[in-house]
Amino acid sequence: MRKILILFLGFALSLDTQARNYHRTEDTTTIVRGLSADEMLRPLKPSYKKGALVTSPWTDNWFVQVAGGTTVFLGKPLGCNDLFGRMKPAFSVSLGKWFTSSVGGRLNYGGMQFNDCNNSSQDFQYLRADFMWNILGNFYNDDVHTLASWSVIPYVGVGMMHNKENAHKPFAISYGIQGQYHLSPRIAITAEIGNMTTMQDFDGYGKSDRLGDHLLSASLGLSVRIGKTGWKRVIDARPYIVQNEWLSAYAASLSDSNSRYHAQHDRDRQTMEQLRKILAIEGLLDKYGHLFPDDATSSVTNGYPRNDYSGLNSLRARMKDKYGAKVVESTSCTEEYGNADGESEDDYLSLIHSRKVCIGAPIYFFFELATDRLLNKSQLVNLDEVARIAKKYGLKVKVIGAADSATGSEAINDNLSRSRARFIAEELVKRGMESGTISQTYDGGIDDYSPNEANRHTRILLYL
Repeated sequence: MRKILILFLGFALSLDTQARNYHRTEDTTTIVRGLSADEMLRPLKPSYKKGALVTSPWTDNWFVQVAGGTTVFLGKPLGCNDLFGRMKPAFSVSLGKWFTSSVGGRLNYGGMQFNDCNNSSQDFQYLRADFMWNILGNFYNDDVHTLASWSVIPYVGVGMMHNKENAHKPFAISYGIQGQYHLSPRIAITAEIGNMTTMQDFDGYGKSDRLGDHLLSASLGLSVRIGKTGWKRVIDARPYIVQNEWLSAYAASLSDSNSRYHAQHDRDRQTMEQLRKILAIEGLLDKYGHLFPDDATSSVTNGYPRNDYSGLNSLRARMKDKYGAKVVESTSCTEEYGNADGESEDDYLSLIHSRKVCIGAPIYFFFELATDRLLNKSQLVNLDEVARIAKKYGLKVKVIGAADSATGSEAINDNLSRSRARFIAEELVKRGMESGTISQTYDGGIDDYSPNEANRHTRILLYL
């Protein structure tokens, strides 16, 4: 039977190991949207939405443009000059900002001279606001988040023109196209062709309430970026959402596993404590004490009294050997008894009962500060054993409550020691002992042990 039991236990353990390995393999090979579990536990490499850039902050991607070129005036009446006869020099200065890689705006100031329909030279200037759209703005470098080398930028705007000769200041509409070649992220060469359309009387000839005069322009210039350049790409949040959901589920599964392991650990610890107590009662703890590395052989560990069951063991010895001297030792009583030859065991036990012999060392139960709650509920296992032995051999129990004199007043400690003794006595009654076999006394506050926590206890003495 022993061999069969060992084989059965070995088979059960092997099945448990295989099940654990299976679950571990499943966990490490779980694929979540193309990623393994190991990859899900590492930081994800960012992925970006195609063609999407973050809007530029207010302080970034400003630019200044300076350009020089020529203007050609075409008005009503048209006049008789050819195209080259109408050409006059002009300049422009712009301050603008790119809000995205495709959308921007600028404030443009410029002017100089133009030839009217009578081939007379007139001075002019203008101020306008242009809306700009970079057709190639979505073709950017993925590594540095900057624009491609070339930009093609149509624009349209509104503004006001000023003719110094006749002091006319009519409304104007501007439109055109600008090309840029980027020498660096900050500097670009510009070439621009545009037109401004305004009222017919801008040059002093024509109607004032109708559009008709046009000022064509062509220029070359330089554009310089101010502040930070480039744009950040929009990170795709979906992989992170999936990872967070997976991590939440994974953390929940780990929490469940920890709860199961914690419960199993508590059961194993209680089992080992029961086994230790059985070995101590049977007198085998010295032989098998190496199996319990936290077990101490002394009666006091770190100032706390420890149950060694010497009383129960001495009781068993007296029951087996009814002849010779009988010595009972404990922390609370030491007495020597003997029986004469021919004396029966019943006579001997009657003698012991009549003298109220104390059985072995006290059994201690420790409490939390200022309460009658046990420090650890596992101590209740001791009560189970005390009740079993007392009922089996008809023993009487003395319960002695105590408190820590270093804390609390004398009255508080007296009441506390009473409530602790009462708690232990009630627990023994719950385990089947008759209340008449249990006596209670109270020490109040004591300082017998160090540290002070060791004095917060109730001890049990067994009597025949």
